[in-house]
Amino acid sequence: MTEGFAAIHGADRDWQDDVDVLTLGEGVQVKVLRQDRERGQLDVLVKFPAGYVEPAHVHDSEHSIVVLQGVQIVDGIELRTGDFCYGGRETLHGPFSYPEGCVVFASFHGTSSHHRYPGSPGGEI
Repeated sequence: MTEGFAAIHGADRDWQDDVDVLTLGEGVQVKVLRQDRERGQLDVLVKFPAGYVEPAHVHDSEHSIVVLQGVQIVDGIELRTGDFCYGGRETLHGPFSYPEGCVVFASFHGTSSHHRYPGSPGGEI
């Protein structure tokens, strides 16, 4: 848990395969910048490979996303560097696609940042 103030150099954090942070898998990588499990807060950099498609989904948290590099297409809307999107808790959002790859900053607030895909067996992939 980080209280008060923190200054973090993203270059000091290693990219890791996203197995259990957001549960996106398939070549997605993350850098966890700050996590407070007690408060349900997660700040993370996310790197999507070119061609990645994220189906419509929900989370047990709300989240804000800022595009840092590349292109993120959200429900047909093209977002580029500096553009922003928001997803509410338990609100279906997406699909998201990354035709040329993309790096985003995402901030989650809630009980889980894991992705759930309504209608799919088990709700997760």
